[in-house]
Amino acid sequence: MGVERGTIDDVPLAVLFPGAAAHELEHIQRVAAAVDALRPPGDPAEWEWFRDHARCPDPMPRDITPLVLSTAMSLHNEAEGVDWLDLELDIAWVGPGMPGALAAVSVACWCDIDHNTHYPVEEVVEIAPGVALGDAFERAASRLPRWLACPHDPEYWRAQGLLPARPRDRRTAVGAGDPA
Repeated sequence: MGVERGTIDDVPLAVLFPGAAAHELEHIQRVAAAVDALRPPGDPAEWEWFRDHARCPDPMPRDITPLVLSTAMSLHNEAEGVDWLDLELDIAWVGPGMPGALAAVSVACWCDIDHNTHYPVEEVVEIAPGVALGDAFERAASRLPRWLACPHDPEYWRAQGLLPARPRDRRTAVGAGDPA
């Protein structure tokens, strides 16, 4: 089974987190609802989940982070999909047997080699003994309001991450088209 999508009310939290107590699942639901309330107008509250990742994959994939629950909040998205700025919130397997809550800023890649996406800022909260799933999810989600208060310009975030800027189009280059 692959990715499933819907609102947070559609997410089978008890299936995704079989060892979590009911109050932890309610905590996740409350945090997700608060995140959905932060979304800018026109950005639908959509969550993705992966039943196949309810248990940690063995062996752990080397090149990807197995997501269990995920959402992205779109702050800038060009119609052609050429450039974007998203805030992401996930629960994933961050290491063998180690779940974590992750919050990240995602921008389009403008490197010479196309990496597709870069994460100039991220917060990973490992869910270890003494750290409850709902608390870790809430701690990661607490970054989103601070990031929302920053400019919604992908270039701002690429600069924060010391990433290559989007190449300027010759027509918009400084001095281009200016009367001589």
